[in-house]
Amino acid sequence: MRRQACVSDSRTPGCTRTRIARSSTGTRGAGSTTRTAARTAGTWLGIALSLFAFGRSASAQAPAAAPAPAAAHADESVLGEMLVTGTTQERLPRIAVLPSLSPDLEDVIVRGVVRRDIELAGLFDVIPDSKAPVGLYGFDDAIDIDAWRALGAEAIVKVAARADNSPGKIQVLGIAYFLNVGKEPVYQKKIVVSKDDARVTAHRVTDALLGALTGRPGGFASELTFSARWAKNRRIFRVDADGNALTPLTEPGDHAIAPAWGPGHSIYYLLSQNYGPYALFSWVNGASKPIKTIPFKTSLYGVAFDKSYGRMALAVSKENAESAIYAGSPDGSNMQRVSSTDLATHPTFSPSGRLAWVGGDAKQGTQRIFVDGKAVSPAGFTAASPVFCDTEDGVRLVYSVAVGNDKQDLVISAEDGRGIGRLTQNQGSNTSPACSPDGRMLSFFSTRNKQPGIYLMSLKRFKAQLVSSQLGEALRWAALPSVSGAP
Repeated sequence: MRRQACVSDSRTPGCTRTRIARSSTGTRGAGSTTRTAARTAGTWLGIALSLFAFGRSASAQAPAAAPAPAAAHADESVLGEMLVTGTTQERLPRIAVLPSLSPDLEDVIVRGVVRRDIELAGLFDVIPDSKAPVGLYGFDDAIDIDAWRALGAEAIVKVAARADNSPGKIQVLGIAYFLNVGKEPVYQKKIVVSKDDARVTAHRVTDALLGALTGRPGGFASELTFSARWAKNRRIFRVDADGNALTPLTEPGDHAIAPAWGPGHSIYYLLSQNYGPYALFSWVNGASKPIKTIPFKTSLYGVAFDKSYGRMALAVSKENAESAIYAGSPDGSNMQRVSSTDLATHPTFSPSGRLAWVGGDAKQGTQRIFVDGKAVSPAGFTAASPVFCDTEDGVRLVYSVAVGNDKQDLVISAEDGRGIGRLTQNQGSNTSPACSPDGRMLSFFSTRNKQPGIYLMSLKRFKAQLVSSQLGEALRWAALPSVSGAP
């Protein structure tokens, strides 16, 4: 029942996508600007857009202006065909998420979160509550499997919560049936958790239910971090994957950009105080602290860690208005330059250990995505914000390209850049992609439909849904730390 996120070179059985045109590779350039002494609102655009920034002095430099629109003669056919058409999508299995008749707040929260997660996942056709058979839907009530089967349900999920005998505790129940394997549940668990953990427990229940139903656990027990405007400055924020609990982390008087998830679920980011150079800081256990072992004294414009957190990459400001990517140990030792272009920023690692960045020639006007030193994005298009997705059908590279009229679109390819296809087209400007921990979803900022904010796109059916009205840049996504006794 799994649907595959396919590109044209996929060998996965069951892939039913439209043809994706292949593109050539080559060299590219990148433009830049310097930061003025006064930070005006128009000057500060995020490094998350993979824009080049570099230091002309020891003072901090502003990230460069947004990528220039694609040249008028650029042929957008090299960006591939849209992966979303009304005729190529497979029929989704129908799933019933049992309704709740309980007035208890914890039950409403748990059930509502799980249903919303399943809708966002895009793996099932969720049966509306209005179609629910007449019956009892309490915590201990039996499930009328035959009645739901008569409605066409192929899978059934029941989640419920109620107060426990222990003060401040609740019981959370999760049950899943896959009807083609019989009337015995494929997942059933009841746990006791703190009442304050109702929402995160519901996300963990969703992930476990998806694992039981599809063989691959979900990625909803997770959170996003990004940088966004705060008056004339920028702050680092975090938010749940479904858009709940948006929280600023850094101080409002500082200028913080380019967050990345680090060891121990910490957040590393770049901070400029009093117009000084951008330095590396981390946010751990509710507190910010500088990373003092970094050997560079000029501004830093990007940070990334590999999957094991055993390697770190930094975008470093150089002399003569240049920047470079260095990679080494997570404490800043053994740093070696790995980029060869005049300008390089926005490092990111793939799950297999490959390192991508945005690079170019300072004398030219565009920038391209490089993977292990090779340009992989189409020539003639300014590219930004690379990220790798560990999908069920292989590692995929996603990034944005400028398409004119001050807009950007998202494209997807194989890890090495081959088999490019479009994820967005004629839907506002779409920037700063980030992949879910399970590889099934993509988050990004979009201005579509006059409803700007953070959107989640299922990489199964390529449907995007708004989860937050917040805009920003440098979006990053990571799973929450595991806990004992989790669903």
